[in-house]
Amino acid sequence: MKIFCEECGAANRPESTRCSLCNAKLPQYGSTPDYGKFDFSADPKPVKDKAPMTYLGWSLLETLCCCSPLAILAIVFGAQSAYAFKHKDYDKAERKSEAARKTVLWALVLAFILWIIIFASGVLDKV
Repeated sequence: MKIFCEECGAANRPESTRCSLCNAKLPQYGSTPDYGKFDFSADPKPVKDKAPMTYLGWSLLETLCCCSPLAILAIVFGAQSAYAFKHKDYDKAERKSEAARKTVLWALVLAFILWIIIFASGVLDKV
């Protein structure tokens, strides 16, 4: 009967004390190997099937219409949210989605204030 290494899984002779492949110390013949501890009572992370909103459409529209630099930042946050969801990092996807939402709203408010200042100052009347 062979002894299997706990480190690499290689099969070794029963009289061996070291693994022939990785040189790790082998368990004694007849002992039960310790393959690590696993908590079977822990709940697995839930898999989400619906991605959080990325606000990419709103941020692209805002970039084209309002020329707001903050909208470009919202595009970056939206893309990061989609990337995180694709790689099953659901918490990061939610955080980036929320950052994209806030950035889109701030960009819209600042663009609105800027356009009010431009119209109130009469800069466009002189053109």
